[in-house]
Amino acid sequence: MKIKTTFDSLLEKPKKTTYRLQLIDEAVRPLILICPGGGYTHLAYEKEGLAIQAWLQQKGYHTGILAYQVQNIQPTTFLNDLKNVMMALRQQPQISQIFVLGFSAGAHVAGLFGTKLDHQPDGLLLAYPVVSFVEPFSHQGSWQNFLGEDAHFADRTNYSLERNITKTTPPCFIWHTIADQAVPVENSLCLVQALKAQQVPVECHLFPEGRHGLGILPEEPHVLQWQGLAENWLKKQRK
Repeated sequence: MKIKTTFDSLLEKPKKTTYRLQLIDEAVRPLILICPGGGYTHLAYEKEGLAIQAWLQQKGYHTGILAYQVQNIQPTTFLNDLKNVMMALRQQPQISQIFVLGFSAGAHVAGLFGTKLDHQPDGLLLAYPVVSFVEPFSHQGSWQNFLGEDAHFADRTNYSLERNITKTTPPCFIWHTIADQAVPVENSLCLVQALKAQQVPVECHLFPEGRHGLGILPEEPHVLQWQGLAENWLKKQRK
């Protein structure tokens, strides 16, 4: 099946949060909402959006790409936008379940869906995620762009995923490379620990090599097995 995709350069730096839904057909299927990364300064819309969408639709999933606001973010408004997206998706008759897949800062957005909303997704897939906004391994650029350079510690804690895990957080699939020098692997490790403490099901895969932001690029063929692992995890979550 050939998937047609289009690219709008304006989606690299959205000024407001929107999403683009692409249904395979009218059949009832799970949907995966894709959140590209970009440090809350831009979106890697092609590499971590359109390329990921083509793969997932070939595997039989409805998809959507979240063009979330970057720069000049007001966190409360940002969360309200995520709430509205989730409510709109839940009303689609062709969608049986909702999974959110995020990359880097987009994985932080996915984590907000799973920790800050009353109506949560059915599962989260987090690729080399930005998790913590506090030391010792916070991703400074992401939290400064999301909260502002002068954000108080309490605000940074409030938006650190590992500090907001509860027993209602949806199951998670996580992968990271140990060699990641942009977002330290400790982000994933602390999240796994927090999920385990709350007895939330989690599957985590760590790869020894590979730079940050690989997505499905073939630079490290060994790392590409994350796709098959994610597909198997999704099958286990389907109802």
